[in-house]
Amino acid sequence: MIELLRKYPPANRLERRTTQKYTIPGTNVTLEKDTLVFIPAFAIHRDPLLYPDPEKFDPERFNKDAQNPIRPYTYLPFGAGPRNCKNTK
Repeated sequence: MIELLRKYPPANRLERRTTQKYTIPGTNVTLEKDTLVFIPAFAIHRDPLLYPDPEKFDPERFNKDAQNPIRPYTYLPFGAGPRNCKNTK
């Protein structure tokens, strides 16, 4: 199920609103308070730098012993952070 949700996330993009002024580290880009930010979950899940051969259905990539472990916040089928859907198991 995990690999299926990576290839076909129920939320193609996530939306968050900034709660305070924020400068993105390493840039001169500043987001003002109340800026709506779109996170492209579908594009992140299909990025070959994050998921080698992203079109391939490969459930083994999520094994704990996988050669290229999944980095935090690169798997977002239901979002992450405040107001995300969480698995309660």
